[in-house]
Amino acid sequence: MWEPIRFLLFSSVETFAAFVLMLTVFRIRALDYVWPALFIGLIMNLQSLVLREEISLSFFAPTINIILFTLLITTVVRMPIIWAAIISMTGTFLYTLFQAVIIVMLFGTLTTEMQSSAEGSLAQAVTSAWVLAVSWFLYKFKIGFKANYENLRFRWEHTLVVVLIIGLLAACTFMFYFNDFLLSILFIALASAMFLYYAFKTERDYYKKP
Repeated sequence: MWEPIRFLLFSSVETFAAFVLMLTVFRIRALDYVWPALFIGLIMNLQSLVLREEISLSFFAPTINIILFTLLITTVVRMPIIWAAIISMTGTFLYTLFQAVIIVMLFGTLTTEMQSSAEGSLAQAVTSAWVLAVSWFLYKFKIGFKANYENLRFRWEHTLVVVLIIGLLAACTFMFYFNDFLLSILFIALASAMFLYYAFKTERDYYKKP
């Protein structure tokens, strides 16, 4: 009973901290996107929880999470998809590096049992606290990478994003259906619906400009 709750609670904090870090490193104000980030973070962790029950599929979770982060940054933060992918992968790598250092400092090594133990939750909490503190420091003193992100935006990018969202939904549905992960299909469908909403909202707002 408490194990799923513990996993979702600490994983949600961890996902949010990673999101804040990846945007702050690129000088983007993360607090403007709190609610969409929390929603997608919950979706990520729900599907990770489901996949964790099937060891042969658990390795899909990090890949799916990076894709979801990329689509979140593209549709909600309104970054070009290439930059969104760069930001997503960079932030995920940096957070993982932070966590690895903290785990070694606290426990000396990383074990597979740590994922479902109090030690794992402690590592997630400490890492998230440090990452949020570092992110605040970077934002406060305007430290980070800044570029003209619009230079990498393509005219057909909106269509590409919609196709990728629908493709992700179709691919995950196919994969999860044959492994009887109906809950994961629901989670990905909810995430896809939110991405499509923001994608079409962005397009509509663009054409409304004078």
